[in-house]
Amino acid sequence: MIKKHDKGFTLAEILITLGIIGIVAALTIPTISKNIQQAVLKNQFKKFYSTFWQAVIGIQTKEGRPINCYYWTNESNPYTGKCTVSCERDENGYCISNAICAETGQSLPQDFNGNMQQCPDFYEELFLKTLKTAKICKDHAYDQGCLPKNFKGANIVQSEQHPDNEYDPNGIFSDSVVKNNYPVYVLNDGTYIARYSQNAPLFLVDINGQKGPNKWGYDIFTFGFSGNRTVGIASIIQRPFNYATEKDGKEFQQMYDECFN
Repeated sequence: MIKKHDKGFTLAEILITLGIIGIVAALTIPTISKNIQQAVLKNQFKKFYSTFWQAVIGIQTKEGRPINCYYWTNESNPYTGKCTVSCERDENGYCISNAICAETGQSLPQDFNGNMQQCPDFYEELFLKTLKTAKICKDHAYDQGCLPKNFKGANIVQSEQHPDNEYDPNGIFSDSVVKNNYPVYVLNDGTYIARYSQNAPLFLVDINGQKGPNKWGYDIFTFGFSGNRTVGIASIIQRPFNYATEKDGKEFQQMYDECFN
């Protein structure tokens, strides 16, 4: 007796099925890839933050005293309500004349923004002795390879987002000054940290160095130290030190909150 064979799939049915699978893959793979990238960046952020902060508090513990290299916290600022900045400002809010204390008419106190007189010695201890620093570019960091080839400063990112506005090419963390003027420290794991000034606790970090995406709010962030006379450096802060964030990127504080809270 001849058995009747079961009917199989036709070529058209197979092609339709493969087409549906392709459409679903095209819709889901970018989301999956994005989620994977975000998870990787969060882990890199956690690693950087933990390593850097442990180095900072480790120095204070070893010294056995507060380190004066910080911006005032809101609560500890001795000039709150006593001295406000008065100056002529440009359209971006930057002072274009010598700033004075509006209440006294005198120059701003040297410690108006914070206690920073020990920053130079602290930076030497932090970057040269405590952190595992593989390379230092004292200036011209871009030409010396301490910055990735596709690095863009804050003013470039800002102008791309708001092409009708003008941004200071010599402002804090602008393209030219980071590439040519700021010292950049490259750690053993590839992380690089650009320091704004010898006398100010303000930094730019790329948490995975030369690796992509090299975008503000993804792997590039800016931050500073806050503190007071009793504790010294009390925390790493982002606000108000966020100078640029690219589309769909996150500010330092948002990334911190997602990683640690």
